Amino acid sequence: MKPGWLRCVAHENCKRATSPAAKAWIACNHSYALARWSNPLYHGVDRADYSKGSVELRQFNTREADWRTDGNQLSNIRRLVFIVEQKVPKDEEWDGKDEDSWHWLATDTKDVPIGTARLLPDGQIGRMAVLSHYRKFGVGAALLEQAVEKARHLGFSRVFLNAQSHALGFYERAGFIAQGEEFQEAGIAHYRMTQTLTPPEDNIQRRLAVESSLDVAVKSFDTSEVLWVEKSSTLRRIRRQIFQTEQKQPDYKDSDDLDDSAIHWIATNDDDHVIGLIRMTPEGIISRFGILEDHSHPDVDTSLLELAIQRARRFSLTQVFADREFAGKTNDFLVKAGFRVDPNTSRFLLTLEPEDRTVQTPSDGGAAMDSDVTYKLGDDKQLIQLRSESDFRNVILNMTSQAKRSIRIYSPLLSHDLFDHDDLMTICSGLGRRNKFTKIEILVFNPHRMIKNGHALLNIARKLPSSIRIKIVDPEMRQQYHEYVLVDGQGVIYRGEHDTYSGTARFQDITGCNHLDRQFTASWESGLLDPNLRQLSL
Repeated sequence: MKPGWLRCVAHENCKRATSPAAKAWIACNHSYALARWSNPLYHGVDRADYSKGSVELRQFNTREADWRTDGNQLSNIRRLVFIVEQKVPKDEEWDGKDEDSWHWLATDTKDVPIGTARLLPDGQIGRMAVLSHYRKFGVGAALLEQAVEKARHLGFSRVFLNAQSHALGFYERAGFIAQGEEFQEAGIAHYRMTQTLTPPEDNIQRRLAVESSLDVAVKSFDTSEVLWVEKSSTLRRIRRQIFQTEQKQPDYKDSDDLDDSAIHWIATNDDDHVIGLIRMTPEGIISRFGILEDHSHPDVDTSLLELAIQRARRFSLTQVFADREFAGKTNDFLVKAGFRVDPNTSRFLLTLEPEDRTVQTPSDGGAAMDSDVTYKLGDDKQLIQLRSESDFRNVILNMTSQAKRSIRIYSPLLSHDLFDHDDLMTICSGLGRRNKFTKIEILVFNPHRMIKNGHALLNIARKLPSSIRIKIVDPEMRQQYHEYVLVDGQGVIYRGEHDTYSGTARFQDITGCNHLDRQFTASWESGLLDPNLRQLSL
């Protein structure tokens, strides 16, 4: 080792070393942490003998947080940093924007919250707060990077923030540029800073294709399924605006008894604002279908209606109905979509063709599972025996292609035979971009081979770091060498030994999924982060 260099002090046999900068990453197969040279030349560090090369280690995790479930933890950190430490007035700190924003939470190795960040729907990053004992270890940089990548993933062309004057250098190193003169905010000197974002390559290609093929301006949008219990206030507000304010429907009610049991979908624009909605009962009755006038476009109507019809087919329904009283300006659209007026009910009626249940084999021609039907996620409870590589590969593709919310993969080696191919990468890419709530989480034992040789899932995880994340299982948590895939909290693919092709699958096994999901969560929360998985310049 070169004189004066740092080395990992956590493990006797570790050979990894780095130069004696004020901050440096030390990564080995055992531990992933930020290290800082413990020399009195650097601020806030205990005295140390430079010749001994001692280091201070800080391990931490960052994740996207949910204000509804993580609000207390996020608030406590901001209260300590802004209100107690920096004397920011309470009414300025709590601005009422948290419920509509994206949040991130940093925790230490004991899952104690140590830092926060927030992204507003208009692209402003703020509420960057790190507890004093954890500053200068890269926590703030990691939180900021996640917020910027989330904005890029959502399609923002730029982000901005109000940086405290003493922190200009920190944000400049992250790619932000100061704009204008210094100003006061909450009694503290600030500068406005901005960063222009380059969209992901696929977004650029998609938009160019749209612009070149259409003569009209098309607003990009996304669609997703939502739960009434979580989004009822938003759905009521949009309904009032569409049906009461814009369509002026008499005696309109923004909710009824059907909402609790119905399936709801929304369309959102680039800023993640809801622009349209639709609902369908389990019996196939479509209602509350409308788009805001400023965002009216056939593609939005079509996408929402297709979601409802696809779900009806999954329910094996042969007909769907649409309430005319709530269709409003969509009457003509429904007729063009194949609906007709049912003389018996005066509703719009669409007759559905039976769903094709033929097994879809992967593009490389691998053998299908030993069945002639497609198993449905959440419906089919029969136990499927898996006895070959092709069995595992096909059932992985079949099940993950039906994911709507989440995919969790626990695989010691994340073998190239089963997981390193374009079909699965395409599935994960589509789910990761579906909406801000979808997630793919992967746990491995040793990422060295996938980093060295490349891996399809690693490639897409680097492009979508806020939606697809990879961690290393803590060595103390590696009691079993099994392998499993969990999909939407319902489907389970299980292999008792990761190096043998013998296992089972169920497309509906909530009990088994919950059992493995708890194991996965425990390993995930204690999991280690390897900077080599993320393509960062630190």
